[in-house]
Amino acid sequence: MKTKIRTLTLAILSLILIAASCDKEKNYPKDSILGTWRSLEQSSVHGYRQYNVSIDYHGSDSTQIILYNFYNLGYQLETYASIQDTIITLLGTNTFDDFSGTGHIKRDFSAIFWEFSYFGQSSDPMVEASYFRP
Repeated sequence: MKTKIRTLTLAILSLILIAASCDKEKNYPKDSILGTWRSLEQSSVHGYRQYNVSIDYHGSDSTQIILYNFYNLGYQLETYASIQDTIITLLGTNTFDDFSGTGHIKRDFSAIFWEFSYFGQSSDPMVEASYFRP
């Protein structure tokens, strides 16, 4: 009886260890810019800061996107951009705030690298940001 319990316990522990060592599935859309990103930003006005940004398509056109909380201005601010191959070009916003600049998407959609300027309540002429999946 003790042998059966030991064998069963060893089998269960082995299964737990095997399951724990398996690669975890990424929780974002594969081959897509859509979803939540973690921004690591360095600017001349704010210095270094981290925050989340959400990206969605603008309508049914997959070459047009909306960025929410871009430059940490809140999710009510919509920043519009176009995508051509791996280059994102900032186009404008739904407010008087404005941006100028571009981003570069890694081909595996694991990162986006930005260089842009902000024009709004205050100006921030040089902002660099890197987006990664949280």
